Amino acid sequence: MTGTKELRIGVFIPVGAQLLDLSPIDLFSMITPDYLRACTLPTPIVNLGTPCTIHYISMPGNEHIEMTAQAFLRISKTTEDKEVQPGMLDTLLVPGPDPSTIFDAKVLEFVRAHAIWRGSDGKLVDILSVCTGCILLGQSEILRGKKASGPRAIVPKLRKDFPDTTWIDDKRWVKDGNIWTSGGITNGQEMIAEYIRENFPGPASEAALAMADVGQRGIEYTNSKSSDTLWWFFQILKALTMGNGKKKKV
Repeated sequence: MTGTKELRIGVFIPVGAQLLDLSPIDLFSMITPDYLRACTLPTPIVNLGTPCTIHYISMPGNEHIEMTAQAFLRISKTTEDKEVQPGMLDTLLVPGPDPSTIFDAKVLEFVRAHAIWRGSDGKLVDILSVCTGCILLGQSEILRGKKASGPRAIVPKLRKDFPDTTWIDDKRWVKDGNIWTSGGITNGQEMIAEYIRENFPGPASEAALAMADVGQRGIEYTNSKSSDTLWWFFQILKALTMGNGKKKKV
């Protein structure tokens, strides 16, 4: 990919999703010439920007999708539209749904079709999941035989539900071929920052990431899984000692 090629992105939200999981999509918008120009950056940087088209995709009949924080997202394409069929997108972003969701066959087939598509030149569609988006990927069976990341707290369950996948719990994101998976929520921002650096390297991307103040945490978690578990245990004990429904006076 180059800084002049238009990037075609699909954001697939078949059911509700975490609003913050969706936030990394804005990083793609921030590397466009229009955004960089609006930020009054120097022309040489603006000229290195990457144009992009973003489609918000859901199932037929879904005009709006309810997100968390009482937000509603307007859907621009359905899985039946020609603009979002395999081969028409460069990247498919999957934000995290309710982890208890069981997806129907048509949802899974849409993801699977993009994951296995191969162009005549060997081009692949990159599949990027954030947080519990890995569950949709797991149910679609595209993670079989691959390494993947997910929210650290549910990795034990992911290992049980999808035993053919090697689940990594010490990295913020994992790349295996054309599939990228991230840990919980804002780790998706770090993953997309790395994806942009890898595919669109240069001053325009670095300027956008610097303005967003993301992409500095690195792939490795700074705290261990055991320390995470102890932290949660402490918070539960603290909640019990504070009493049910009692809040600190301000």
